[in-house]
Amino acid sequence: MLLTGWILCLCGGAIAGLLAGMLGIGGGLVVVPLLIYLLPELGVAPHLVVPMAVATSLATICMTTMSAARSHMRHGQVSWFWVRRVIPGLMAGAVLGAFLATQIAPVWLQRIFAVVLIILSVRMMVPQRTGEPLTGISKRLLAIIAAGIGVLAALVGIGGGALTVPFLQRLRVPIRQAIAVSSVGSLSIGFSAVTMFIILGQSQLEAETGLLGYVHGPAWIAISIASVLFAPLGAALTQRIAIRRLQQGFAAFLVIVAANLLIG
Repeated sequence: MLLTGWILCLCGGAIAGLLAGMLGIGGGLVVVPLLIYLLPELGVAPHLVVPMAVATSLATICMTTMSAARSHMRHGQVSWFWVRRVIPGLMAGAVLGAFLATQIAPVWLQRIFAVVLIILSVRMMVPQRTGEPLTGISKRLLAIIAAGIGVLAALVGIGGGALTVPFLQRLRVPIRQAIAVSSVGSLSIGFSAVTMFIILGQSQLEAETGLLGYVHGPAWIAISIASVLFAPLGAALTQRIAIRRLQQGFAAFLVIVAANLLIG
């Protein structure tokens, strides 16, 4: 991989790490668009660009959210009550989503990702519900919703945090706890989906240097190094800054990226 590619991946990883710690997202909202533009320059065949961007993004999410989750645990924000109720569904959905991502035409994957970005940008502007957490919700319903989040997250490579946090907020889980639980959930989604992408890639793709199934090894390493270093900083910043202002700016960024993907 050329020096320019390494620099872009390191910068993207740093931004992804900060966002993972601050907002509980896996960083895929930054990494997937970055890789869609970068992978063709690295010699990846056009029909492999989008699924490989998704798979590589999820691989970096494993590293990013592992670091972010550990930081949230040190701050005592992880609620194991919610972890036990959403993680199994997220993991099952992620396996299915990874399979679907290798079956759907790349152009439709890119469009699905763009639409998801727009929906999430709008959702970030909706005020959080207040009151006591809705702990009495059906475990079966939680599992179904979590599985749906896992499918969509693995399908577009976003890790699920951008979906899990709003969902937990609807259940009136405090924002910092929701972010912390989301970090654990994103790690679970990433691990499950990447395992599936590697298995499918090894059986469907010819062996190429630097590829782990559908995961682009060099890009994964560069992005992961930066994201792991910056995720703890993002987690620490959630204790000091107003999340609302950051959400507004990030929502505007999502709309811009989505528009570029749809036009492209």
